[in-house]
Amino acid sequence: MSSSGEVKAVEVRNASDIDFVFPNGFSFFEPYLQYFVRETLGAGGEAYASRTSEGTISGIFLYDDSEKTGTIYTRSKEAFDYFYELRPASFLFAELKTEHESEVYDIYTVELENLSVVHRFSYEISIAEEGDVDEIGQFMASTHPRINRRWVNVALNEGERCFFVRLGKEIVGLGWLSIVNGVGRLHSLHVKPQFRRIGIGEDILFARLLWLRSKRARSAFSEISRDNPPSSRIAMKGRMMPSGTIFQYFKKDRGGEMDRKS
Repeated sequence: MSSSGEVKAVEVRNASDIDFVFPNGFSFFEPYLQYFVRETLGAGGEAYASRTSEGTISGIFLYDDSEKTGTIYTRSKEAFDYFYELRPASFLFAELKTEHESEVYDIYTVELENLSVVHRFSYEISIAEEGDVDEIGQFMASTHPRINRRWVNVALNEGERCFFVRLGKEIVGLGWLSIVNGVGRLHSLHVKPQFRRIGIGEDILFARLLWLRSKRARSAFSEISRDNPPSSRIAMKGRMMPSGTIFQYFKKDRGGEMDRKS
């Protein structure tokens, strides 16, 4: 147990250690929080929870030491400030807007129950299987150099799906999705630069939306940086629209250098 002023936080060793009962409006990501904790711990990361004096959860902090990144889930400035300083990080994500330098990400959402998904595919879409793990891991490491390589195996073991396009023998684009409590999350879409603007990203988006529809997901969301107009345009082609925001806060790492990896 550690504390700072009125904030008291405890490290979470197992996702089942938290009751995951939150005050109203705690987080847009509330349906996913237990899942996020489980994935983070499975990949060797850390999780912390803070509570008010009445015992109500006031914040959750997830941290990956290998990437030096984290996410703060809270509406409390006191909890944010505490977690912001808790561990060394290159950058942190949070829904709370503060005075620190940040980049805005829009949360795009779409209701799937009555959505008519019509799309003509130009490329063959594959869903990663066990034999693809190493190649998927190499692709992710090439596009996100500081990624925790353990995450790929953990994500697939937790039921995430990786949709990819291969041209010849090369994976040229991929995107991940998860489904928790009837809500889909589309994330980590990346197409190699030389293969962009030829419809690969759009095909991967619609393949994931159709898969979610087949699993009777109610809705889907995706977090997209405002500095990434191509991904925003692809999302809107799938009738996804901005409905909220999160912020990426930049911190100095142990070497004093600012890292703006997205």
